[in-house]
This record gives sequence, structure tokens and C-alpha cells, in this order.
Amino acid sequence: MPRSPRIEYPHAIYHVLARGNRRGAIVLDDDDRWMLIRTLGEMAKRTGILVHAYALMDNHYHFVIETPRGNLVAGMQWFQTTYTQRFNAKNGLWGHLFGGRYKAIVVQGGGEGYFRRLIDYVHLNPVRAGLVPEGGGFDDYQWTSLREYRKPPSKRFPWMRSVEALAEMGCKDTPAGRRKFIERLETLVDWTSPTEAGRIVWKGQSLQSTLRRGWYFGTQEFRERLLAKFGVEEGIGERVAKVIRSNDASARDRDRSVGARIIAAGLDHFGLAKEDLNSMQKNDWRKAMLAMIYFSALYFRIFKDLKILCYKAFQRRAVLRSERINKLIDRRPEICEVLKVTVAQALRVS
Repeated sequence: MPRSPRIEYPHAIYHVLARGNRRGAIVLDDDDRWMLIRTLGEMAKRTGILVHAYALMDNHYHFVIETPRGNLVAGMQWFQTTYTQRFNAKNGLWGHLFGGRYKAIVVQGGGEGYFRRLIDYVHLNPVRAGLVPEGGGFDDYQWTSLREYRKPPSKRFPWMRSVEALAEMGCKDTPAGRRKFIERLETLVDWTSPTEAGRIVWKGQSLQSTLRRGWYFGTQEFRERLLAKFGVEEGIGERVAKVIRSNDASARDRDRSVGARIIAAGLDHFGLAKEDLNSMQKNDWRKAMLAMIYFSALYFRIFKDLKILCYKAFQRRAVLRSERINKLIDRRPEICEVLKVTVAQALRVS
């Protein structure tokens, strides 16, 4: 299945995460760590990308970055390729260093609190990993941007942006303000359960779950704006279209209602009762088609061409091979026409 395009636009903010291949190490010593940070800085200078925070662990990294030019893909491609080449050359290795694609979550800025919580989450990563003991120097772990936040502007990495995050926390970029920033972060840690540091639910959205399985971190209005701009016109695919699986209870109830109408209409078309589904084989084409149309209609939001909808559905799952569904659609075009109307009516799409 083709990879879904990235969401890119000027001044987009992202949480970017990448792990080592098979969760292996991406750094072997401190020289590698400094090399990765220097490469990050070079990427920022080359592309104009702003680095708001970072945390480097042995087998993965976290970045919070902003793209004034809307060039996430170009910047991250250069970074991961360049660092991999340098790492392999230094350590006499070859092949892939990172495991698959980096994960980029779009984050809402603008004072809603999402950006602030993300900055906290990234800086608390060493605490969750047990690398910062209780009573120790909270910012002594030198492989996060927290050390840069403590420094005066003249001594920070020139590509490091901290003004925005300090302002979000109500801290000025002064010695007292930077000290307040560190002290505030310390209050977020419950040392009886340090592995939970920074793992919060903000305005009904779990940050931890979002970073693992989601595609955006923000309000429902933020989500809808992204959908309007990218979801339908650009065909972003699974990552973006999963917005229908909202954290909002009323939206989930609506989705269940829509899904029930789709299934009921499909069963009626095929002359089946709901109970028949349990006795049918898993690879029964009617059962498979209904399931795929249901999930794809909710996730992909493609209604005008049910044939495309079926193609996308069966690309995602090996229930039926593509050539089989192609033959089925060509042989029984009335199925597409009837279910097309059914889906459109169920979702109230003209």
C-alpha cells in the first residue's frame, strides 16, 4: 500500500519520533550523541526549521520542531540520511539505522496548552526512563534541550528556540525566569511513580496514546481545520482519516450510529440477517466487503466513487486479494451502485 503523504504547511509544529532499526541503538557513545545533535543543528540551519525541544535516548529520539517553510519532509529526510551515513562511517557499519518511517504528529500551538504539555513530555523523557534519580540534578542529563533552556541566549546553540516555550510557561528569558522553568518542571514529577511523568490527559486527549497511535494533538476545531485542508482534497489516508475516531464522546456515538446504518443497509441489500454474520466464513466476500466499506467510509471519507473506496479498503487488509475484488466489482457493478447510495445516505453526504 502506498505511504500516506505527510501533513505539511508553513509554521506547522510537530512532535517527531524515530527509533532504531529493530529498536536497536542509534548512538553507541557520547561522540555519536554529539554528532546527532550537531546534525540536527545543521538541518535547522539548512532548512530554516525551528527546534523547540529534543530528547536523545540510546535507541530513539524526540524532537519538537516547527517548519516556517512547510518543509518537514525535506528537513527530516536530510537529517536521517545524513546522520545514518555519518554514524555508519564512524562506526564501520552499513545499512539502515532507523526502523521504518519517523512518526510526525501535528501539534496545535496558539496558547491552547498543547504545545506546553508536549515540551514537558519531551523534557521528562529521561525521568520516565529512570535516568534521573530523585534528589539528583534534574537537568543534569545532558542529552535533552533542557540544558539549553538553562543557558542565557548568548550561550545556547544558535539554532535552538526556547523563547516560545518559556513564554508558554509564563517564564521570561532571564536567570530567574529560566530557574522558574526548571522548578516548574520538577513539580510535575511524582517520585513515587516517575515512569508516569509527563503522561497526561489534556482536554480529553491522552498525550501518550496520541504520540503512539494518533496523528494530531489539539482541539477538535484544530482537527477539523486540518481535515478541511488536507483530509479530503489531499487524500492523506489512514493517518489523517482516522480523525473520525474522535476522543469526543458525542462524536463516537455518532460514528456508531452511522456504522449501524451502513451495516443494516448492506445486510438488507445482500438479503442477510445480522445473525448470519456469525455463521459466515471470515473470507466470505459479502462479509468482507461490508466490513471494509464500513471502516473505509469512516476512515477515508471517500464517498463519490465506491470502487476507489473498495480498492483502498482491500489494499489495507488481505481478506481478499486485489485481483479478486477487481473481478468482483467488474462482474457485479450493481453492488457498487447500491452500496454507494447506501453509504452516502448513511453519512448524509450529497
